[in-house]
Amino acid sequence: MVPPAANLAVPPWTRRATAGRTFLAIRRGVPRTAMAAWPALSDRETWELVAYIESLGRER
Repeated sequence: MVPPAANLAVPPWTRRATAGRTFLAIRRGVPRTAMAAWPALSDRETWELVAYIESLGRER
């Protein structure tokens, strides 16, 4: 993809990330990247995806 989609599991995203910012990135997309908007997801589905993305960046 050109430009590439943001990797939401690694810096610099994780340094600036909040659950709300991730939610909006999923729903609205990320301008000037290949991250498309997913407005068809329900609020619940989007929050579940946010929780999953946040779990990817946690230390194991």
